[in-house]
Amino acid sequence: MSTLEVDGVFCISLKDRHDRRAHLVKEFEPLGLNIEFYLAERDDSNPERGCYESHRACAALALQRGYQRVLILEDDATLSMPCESKIRRINTFMKLRNPEIFYLGGMLGRMWLIPYRGVVRAKLTGGHAYLLSRKGMKKISSNPYSGKAVDSVYSTRFKAYASYPLLCDQLPESQVESDIANYRINKKGGGSFKGSDYWAINSKKQGLALKRDAWRTLCMRWL
Repeated sequence: MSTLEVDGVFCISLKDRHDRRAHLVKEFEPLGLNIEFYLAERDDSNPERGCYESHRACAALALQRGYQRVLILEDDATLSMPCESKIRRINTFMKLRNPEIFYLGGMLGRMWLIPYRGVVRAKLTGGHAYLLSRKGMKKISSNPYSGKAVDSVYSTRFKAYASYPLLCDQLPESQVESDIANYRINKKGGGSFKGSDYWAINSKKQGLALKRDAWRTLCMRWL
């Protein structure tokens, strides 16, 4: 069976979230990857900062180990298992272009077609399932938290590509409470809770995003 060609897989999980770790292992079992959990301490005063620094620590650890490519997950990620040909196309693309970041899942955003089937250029948010190249690892690990969420940094400072269609969503927040969502809504006055309806709409909007941003393809904004 084909699987993603990565040197390692980290999944970020708070130390007390045994339930989420059990979910994640079962969810990603079809890929046959060895998942290493990065057990984070809860940052009660600023969960957004805690999340950012956990992602940064995973990138730094991957660099330290000499990884060329790493898959980083959050413990509420879900997976729609792709066919083997889809996985092979992703692996081939990663070898050809070696992008800073490649999303397996995310929240739209923009998407536009490139001359490679099953892959799009993208501006997404969400850090629940993505690949980093060594260049991407260096970039995020050298930039500590400065008041901006990690997914916002990826969206605005990284040249990103994504699987089309996206393969990973997140568990609905009606099932698993999100410290970060609570922080963004109650402390920063932004964001929203994401239930099952949200992810269904997010999936349907992918095709619409390609049509809306077709001009980017015509202008060769995929280079």
